[in-house]
Amino acid sequence: MVILSWVRRDFVRWLLLVPVVSSSIVYVVSTRDGRGWGDSDTFKALMEVVHPVFIVGFLLVSVQSWRVTRDAAYGFLGVLGIFVLSRELLGQGSSVVLYVGLVFLTVYARRNGDKLTHLFTSRWAASFLLMCLVCYASSQLLDRGVVKRIGWLLLWDTSWKPPFASNFEEALEALGGLFLLLTPFAVVRKAPMGS
Repeated sequence: MVILSWVRRDFVRWLLLVPVVSSSIVYVVSTRDGRGWGDSDTFKALMEVVHPVFIVGFLLVSVQSWRVTRDAAYGFLGVLGIFVLSRELLGQGSSVVLYVGLVFLTVYARRNGDKLTHLFTSRWAASFLLMCLVCYASSQLLDRGVVKRIGWLLLWDTSWKPPFASNFEEALEALGGLFLLLTPFAVVRKAPMGS
C-alpha cells in the first residue's frame, strides 16, 4: 500500500509517455524499414550494444558516487547494477540471478529504509527506477510471448504475432537501461551542515 500511495502522490506520471512515444517511433521507422530496421536483426544488434552500455554507465556512476559519498543509496544502486549487468552478460538462462538479487535488494530496502532516504525521497530517482521496471516488464511480456497469446485470444488467430515484436522488446529494454542510468543522477543529496 505504501507504493500505491507513493505512486498517487509523488510518481512523475508523464514519464509513462516516454515508452509510448519511443514505441511509436520504433513502429514508424520499422514499418518504413528506415535504416534497415524492418524485420531484420539490424535494430536488435544495435540495441544489444546500446543497452549494456547504459547498464555499465549506471554501474560506474553508482559505484563512483558511492566511493565519493559513502551513501548507502549509491551502494544499493551499484549492487542493483551488478545484478542487472550479470543478467545481461550471462544471457536469458541467468534471469534467476537477477530475480534473487531483486529479492535481496527488496529485503534490504525494507529493513534499511532509513539508509536509502536519499534514493526514495527523490521523486525523480524513484520514478526513474519505477519506469525502468515498467520498461523491463513490458519487454519481457513481448519476449515471453504473452502479448502474442493475448492477441491470439482477442483475434481467434493463432498465426498472429505482433509486428516488429523484437524491435519493440529491444527498444523497451534499452529504454529501461536509460532510466536506470538516469537514476543515480537524480538522487537528492543535501550538502553537509557548515559547508
